[in-house]
Amino acid sequence: MSNPVVFPSYMKKIQKVLFIRKKNKGVIWAYVFTLFFARNVFACDCNQRSLAEMQKVERENSECIFVGEIFEVDPNLAYYKIRVVESLDGGDLQGNIYIGKNLKYCQPYVDKKGYWLVYGAMVDGFLEMNTCGLSRTFDEPQAPPSRFDYNIFGVDEDTIGVDFYENFHIEFWKKQRLDLANEISALREKRDKKIIKQSR
Repeated sequence: MSNPVVFPSYMKKIQKVLFIRKKNKGVIWAYVFTLFFARNVFACDCNQRSLAEMQKVERENSECIFVGEIFEVDPNLAYYKIRVVESLDGGDLQGNIYIGKNLKYCQPYVDKKGYWLVYGAMVDGFLEMNTCGLSRTFDEPQAPPSRFDYNIFGVDEDTIGVDFYENFHIEFWKKQRLDLANEISALREKRDKKIIKQSR
């Protein structure tokens, strides 16, 4: 579910900054409405679901699932090269190299080298990771259902000590890495069962 847009407060801020006169309000309103609707048409809106639910959807809707190493990233961040390290659905050969295409309007977004858990498909000869899916880097494996939000504690940020943030960061990333490790383990188990079943 996307964050709600509090439209009236935006207008008040815009009016204060631009010192709008009455005769210019119609033009500004038209401009703001255009921006507002363009934002909703082109913005990425990832529904927040449980991790278990997303894992099921990803397994069922991915053409390829693997651990890969991104070893080259285009300077414009439009494309990247990724090498298959381990297939997690039995469909990709170790060492296969794919050219991946970054989604310009949504996550996941590759901007540096590193290891990734990939859920995706081949589209027009390019690897595309599933939009709003669970593909993520090993460095900071944040799954979409996990909101990096201090407000989940219901506390006033102005009164929180530095140690709160440090502890929050440590615990947050610890949980994300554990979720990633468990997910890869579960995928290996499913892959191995599938291979055994096919060999009978």
